[in-house]
Amino acid sequence: MHFSYEWTALVAEELLVTDQLTPEMIQSGAGLVAALDKLGVIVKGAFWLLLPSRRLWQLVIASPEVRTVGPKAVYRKVAAANKRVPINVHPVATKDVAVVDDTVPLYQLLRSAVGTGPGISGIRFSQNVINGHAIEDAYLYRMT
Repeated sequence: MHFSYEWTALVAEELLVTDQLTPEMIQSGAGLVAALDKLGVIVKGAFWLLLPSRRLWQLVIASPEVRTVGPKAVYRKVAAANKRVPINVHPVATKDVAVVDDTVPLYQLLRSAVGTGPGISGIRFSQNVINGHAIEDAYLYRMT
C-alpha cells in the first residue's frame, strides 16, 4: 500500500511593527484590547506609543493587575488573548507589548490630557506636550 500525504505548513503570522503606525497595527491593537476585555482582564489604558530612541512602536497595556497579580501573569493573559483575536487580524507579538501598572507616570500623564470611556476609541495624539513632557506620537484606545 502506498499512502500519499500532502503537508500544509501553517505559519502563524505576527504583526510587523515598524516606525510607521500602520492601519494593520491599529486594527491589531484594537483586536487585542477587545480580546483582553473578553477574558475579563482589567484594562485601564491601552495605546500605541512611539519610542523615539528606537523608532519603533510599542503597545502599552495599563492595568492594576500588573500590581495585583504581577507582570508575568498579565503577559500570559496577553498571550491567551492574542489567540482569540479574529482570524483576519494579525496578533501583536508579545515583544511589542508592554504591560504596566496603571499608576505609572506615563499613563497618568496621558490620562490627564485625554479621557475616553470604557470602550475602544481611536485617538491619534501627536506632537503634544503635557506638563512639560513631550509625547512625539501615540494612538490611544482607552484612557479611563
